[in-house]
Amino acid sequence: MTRSPATLPLLALAAALAVGPSPAAAWSTQGHRVAAAVAEERLTPAARRLVRELLGATPMSDARVAGWADAQREPATRPWHYVNIPPGAAGYVRERDCPGDACIVAAMERAVAELRDGDSAVRRADAFRWLVHLAADVHQPLHADGRDRGGTELETRTRGGKRPRSLHRVWDEDVLRPILYRRGAVAAGRALAREVRGPEAAPAAAEPSPAAWANESHALARALYAELEPLPREGRSLVLPDAYPDRQRARAEAQLQKAGVRLAALLDRIALAREARAGRR
Repeated sequence: MTRSPATLPLLALAAALAVGPSPAAAWSTQGHRVAAAVAEERLTPAARRLVRELLGATPMSDARVAGWADAQREPATRPWHYVNIPPGAAGYVRERDCPGDACIVAAMERAVAELRDGDSAVRRADAFRWLVHLAADVHQPLHADGRDRGGTELETRTRGGKRPRSLHRVWDEDVLRPILYRRGAVAAGRALAREVRGPEAAPAAAEPSPAAWANESHALARALYAELEPLPREGRSLVLPDAYPDRQRARAEAQLQKAGVRLAALLDRIALAREARAGRR
């Protein structure tokens, strides 16, 4: 079994598990592949060299890469997929929201450091897969909000729906269906990448901080919850409009585009820093 790029003290891990949401994948594997495919279209030559060094001929958008982190079951990695920013907070505060550095922001920072400075091929390959995956996770808005255990405990249904679904699952899966309709994840990602070519991608690419990305997602989660407040309830379930996934398509696409654009820019920075370091030896 491959090893994860870092470990956590047992006490810090216990605290993180006590307050964290139940395990939930963000965007589903297909969504992770969409974000990775956006990134693939934007890789610089230096970033492509880095990816080829780590993956060989396997694409980043392959499910074995983009979805790999969700298959890792070590207890220490469970909190790495999200950050519990309180609903009323203005943004991420490390001491409050990332106990023992067990959250998505710290996990991404560790992965970046391992990729840039590490010497172990195995650890760097693991760090790369974590980074590809978590770049998408941090752009799923409910992975940056502590309310209802990341939306996993907010039960929703549609008028015609027979079974309730958590709001988290609606965002993991349902909002992706209009994006993936009649095309695969890679084709969807390439189409989204074409829409962000040019100057409009510059602001997203220029922001290298996972903490800032989490803050943006947290703000979106607050907006999503604000829009839910007038909706009716049936028993314990919040009744979503049947067209909710279609209405959220633009937001979901924008988040996946940002994830891909930022991942590609981050890989370029890592690759250039590593090549510069090698040149100084």
